[in-house]
Amino acid sequence: MRILRSPIVWLTEDRYLGILTDKYTSLESIHINYYRVPNYMDLMTSTPCELPMEMFEPLVSGAVDLYVQYVAGAEARKRQMNEQ
Repeated sequence: MRILRSPIVWLTEDRYLGILTDKYTSLESIHINYYRVPNYMDLMTSTPCELPMEMFEPLVSGAVDLYVQYVAGAEARKRQMNEQ
């Protein structure tokens, strides 16, 4: 009962794609981009990471931002519980 800007797609248990659209959308084609799990890396055995060095900054800063948001949310919930 609402307009979806993009169809929702999921992988079913029997390995089919489930697709949810609104009543105004008719699909003509589907493009699938598959991202695989990166190869194993280990600093202790000098097994290098296959990602380019240009990815280091976005990955690390994204992880730090996500952690800071998590901690800030946990602190806010803790304060809210103490006020009640």
